[in-house]
Amino acid sequence: MENLILSFNVVAPLMIYMIIGVTLRKTGVVDEHIMRGTNNIIYYVTLPLMCYRAIAAADLDAMFATPFLLYMAIGITAVFALSAWLVPLFSKDNKRRGVLILGVFRSNDAIFGLAVAAALLGENNIGMMSIAISLSVPLFSILAVIAMERYRSERVRLGTVLLRVIKNPIMIACYLGFLVNLLNIEFPTVIQKPIDALAASTTPIAFVLLGGTISFSAVRKNRAAITIVSLLRLFIVPLVAVGSLLLLGFRGEHIVVALIIFGAPVAMLTYTMAVSMQADDELAATLVAVTSVLSILSMFLFIFVLKQLAFI
Repeated sequence: MENLILSFNVVAPLMIYMIIGVTLRKTGVVDEHIMRGTNNIIYYVTLPLMCYRAIAAADLDAMFATPFLLYMAIGITAVFALSAWLVPLFSKDNKRRGVLILGVFRSNDAIFGLAVAAALLGENNIGMMSIAISLSVPLFSILAVIAMERYRSERVRLGTVLLRVIKNPIMIACYLGFLVNLLNIEFPTVIQKPIDALAASTTPIAFVLLGGTISFSAVRKNRAAITIVSLLRLFIVPLVAVGSLLLLGFRGEHIVVALIIFGAPVAMLTYTMAVSMQADDELAATLVAVTSVLSILSMFLFIFVLKQLAFI
């Protein structure tokens, strides 16, 4: 019963945040356009600060003492390769292919993941999660741009891809976090306090906004794609990834991080990329919304089972 309550307490607040977002939009307090625009605050300010704060305070020596991050990189690359091979076999529309590939391999590990990691491990013990994100963000970004450019019928330019990764605000925050950590820099309270406050606001604001932008009008139209991507993204991929790491002997924090990296819902940036790269943005938005809702159930089940078996 204790593990059941813990699992519920991890995911229930995320559902409440989303319900608040839906309520705000339905009552007309804010409209969908405003909520989508406000997402920029998360992407450019609060989420980078959340990653920065965790890395700046992390024990880097302890985190790099195992080959865990190497296994994570291999896993992400393998999932991308499989999805890039399978999707074109079943989808003949180039505007949908890139979106479907991203839906299968790219998770919302930063916004969703840090929230779940903080709930399971504690706000002050998410250093490994942040380090893993500093690995997954550039890797996800490079592979995502390659997939989207491939089906936009344009030649993939390595220089452009690398520049986009380097300029990513989350990556910039990670660089600064590593720098501050390695140089043992301590900021005065007048600077550190707003950093902490803004970082702490990431999860509630992000999920309120996500709830406010959910639209189910396109679900029926894309139900086959939604079903397949949801099964892969939320159940099959995390089951294989976590199972493999358990067989390799990893437990505790490492399993939590792997579950989040491989089991989080479709990344919110999938929709942003689809809009900017002339892909099927309706499909992208629907995948983000539906998997975000379903992930509350899938994450609950994974956490409960892993807790019962004393793996986390």
